Parts: sequence; structure tokens; C-alpha cells
Amino acid sequence: MAVRVVTDSTSDLPPALAEELNITVVPANVVIDDVTYRDGIDMTSDEFYQRLVNGPRLPTTSQPSVGTFQAAYQEILDQGDEIVSIHVSGKLSGTVNSAEQARASIGADAPVEVVDSGGASIALALIVAAAAEAAGDSSSRQELADQVRRDLPRTSATFALDTLEYLQKGGRIGKAQAFVGSLLSVKPILTLADGEVHPLERPRNHQRAMRRLVEMTREKAPAARVGVVYSTDEQWAAELRASLSDLVPEDKIMTVRFGPALGTYVGPRAVGVAVTSAQ
Repeated sequence: MAVRVVTDSTSDLPPALAEELNITVVPANVVIDDVTYRDGIDMTSDEFYQRLVNGPRLPTTSQPSVGTFQAAYQEILDQGDEIVSIHVSGKLSGTVNSAEQARASIGADAPVEVVDSGGASIALALIVAAAAEAAGDSSSRQELADQVRRDLPRTSATFALDTLEYLQKGGRIGKAQAFVGSLLSVKPILTLADGEVHPLERPRNHQRAMRRLVEMTREKAPAARVGVVYSTDEQWAAELRASLSDLVPEDKIMTVRFGPALGTYVGPRAVGVAVTSAQ
């Protein structure tokens, strides 16, 4: 019997890495022009961002259904394995609730532990990857879930957006609402704290925002893991990665792309950095 890790597509976990670490990724849903797409499966990111910018209506999103989680869990349980299911902040999505309902529907003794990461995207990806790597050393799902919960405060993320328009229209703006109305030619830097979006700074241009992302990340050194994320400008992610490459070994730095589920809210020209501090 092994312990398997499950997450959702808002982790933006690269498919190759998910396969390598034997992580099951349950897709969220994105609705565009009344058609529902499975996040990370039914539409490429390039196509999504083109439609996001040019479409007449903002896409909407919804968490994976209870049935989708049930199917994912049952497939793993049928192999005799236990599950630690780690997901996007419950303050941003109903995904954790769907996962909990699916666990309960399987039975009171179902060997499934559901963890609310309090994060999203690259922060969630770092947490999930670390959990999957540690799964082989865990004697039970409870041991691994407890370790994940203890380590959650070590991972933090900062994001620089080109605009708050998408976050505001999508209803996920949280405490960053304080920035609305004062943003003319600035690139807001935000973080996730206590499971929701909080404002940090308002640099005047993209270059300054990039420098601050690097500076804020370096303040958290020494680091165990680092990750960068982008929506439409891969070169910006490459620049961030290069600027932070001395903090951790090459295999401990991850680059991901905001998929459609989160791209709906961060919009084009968004970048971010997450770091897991060393113990």
C-alpha cells in the first residue's frame, strides 16, 4: 500500500511532472460562451488567452464536481493505495468542499485526507510536488497530511499583474480591492495570505515589478524550492528564473504557466514567484 497525492488543476502543475511524481490532477471547469471546458485538457493555454482578451464576455469557472473527485479517488483506492488530496484555498474556490463531499460519499473509513493549502498556482504546485516526493517515506496518509499541514506556512507567493480588471470582474479580488481606483499606470503586486488575495505594492512599471518580485523572494532565503509562473510572456518567467537560479539547485526550481482556471482572474501579462523556505 502506497500513499498517493491528488491535487486540482489550479496548481498549474506541468503534466510531465505530475506523471513523473504519480500525482493525479483533477480538472476545474472553465465556461466560455456557454461551453464548458476541462482546465488543462480541452483547450490550450494560447487559445484560452486569445479568447480571454478578444471575447465579448469574461469566462467563468467552477470547481470539479463531487462525482469527478469520486471517480479519481476510487481509481486510486481500487489499487489499494491511500490518498492525500491537496487543493486550492477554500476562500478562493469550492474545490476543497467538493473533495470533502467525495471523501464522505465513499465512506467514513475512506483512506483519504483532504488538505486546504491556502494557496494556488505555483505555491500549490511547490507544496504538491514536495508532498509527492515525501509520500514514499510516509507510513500513512495521516503522517503525510500532518507533515504537509505543518509545512504550509513555509511556502509563500507574490504575483505581479498587468491589471486588476480580471480579478475584480471575476470576484476573486479579496483585500486587493483597496488598490482599485488608484491604479492608473501601475503593476500591482499581490500575495495570498490567510487563503485570500492581499495587496502588497504598486510599482510604476513592469521592470520595477520584476525587480521587487526578485527582492521579495530573496528576503525569504535560504530556500528549499523556488517556482515561477507566467500567463502569456514566457520570457519574463525565464528572466525571473535566471535571477533566482542561485538560491536552489536546478532541480528544485519550477516554471509553470497559469492555466485557464486561474488565467481567467490574473489575465494576460501576469507573472509570479513562489518560494518554500528551508527548515
